[in-house]
Amino acid sequence: MRGNHVPLRTCVACRTKGPQRDFVRITRRENSELAAGTSREVGGRGAYLCRRLECFEAGLERGGLEHSLKGRGSESSRAELLAWARTEFASASSA
Repeated sequence: MRGNHVPLRTCVACRTKGPQRDFVRITRRENSELAAGTSREVGGRGAYLCRRLECFEAGLERGGLEHSLKGRGSESSRAELLAWARTEFASASSA
């Protein structure tokens, strides 16, 4: 009897591999807006980042996210995404 298939993903910042549920999917929509979601619920071209603030900062600053998404997100959506990550993962790192 075979076990359930667990989809694996790779963080575009630190290159860590793991189960899809351990990552946040970032999408770039046609209007160059970036959106965070945990699965395919958010449409558009997607890339994955670890659930760590360091990976979000590195992915946005070093260009790994842009490369994976095959385009740059708008400055406002990049700032919103980084602000979201700081509030979302700041409490996780202090716990």
